[in-house]
Amino acid sequence: MRLLFFIAVSAMVLTSCKGTSIAVQQTTKAINGQWTLNQLDYDAEGTYNITLFGGIPAKCVEGSQWTFVSNNNRGNYLITDGSCANVAGPNNFIWTVPDEMYGYDYSIMVKPVNAKYKSEINNKAYRMSLTEVKENAMLWTYEVPGDGEKVTIKLHFTRR
Repeated sequence: MRLLFFIAVSAMVLTSCKGTSIAVQQTTKAINGQWTLNQLDYDAEGTYNITLFGGIPAKCVEGSQWTFVSNNNRGNYLITDGSCANVAGPNNFIWTVPDEMYGYDYSIMVKPVNAKYKSEINNKAYRMSLTEVKENAMLWTYEVPGDGEKVTIKLHFTRR
């Protein structure tokens, strides 16, 4: 009886401990490096007052310089828009490419953190669809509330 119980528990533990998929590992390696967020597009016409990553105005993020380090899943970005000096940074974050979850085929999660890589906003992270990752280009899409309705933002990156 004990042997049967031990086998059943062992089987449950082994089946629940699956490793990271090869696709996620390859995507994580592809993201590693330095990028520039060149352009933000919206899925609908209009002017929106949208903030990203815990309160940074979307207009400030355009042109920002991003660094992703895949061996420790840390990174930062610097705001290059002179009119946004109050959020210039470096703005640190922890990032990950999780296995498929909640209907997202591929996504990236970015959690803003302080200089010691500790969260200051209750461990809040932002999940964006990882629409495209190529050698020199990357595209994220992100649904955000904008003026009372959901707006999809496309974030276009190029490798530096």
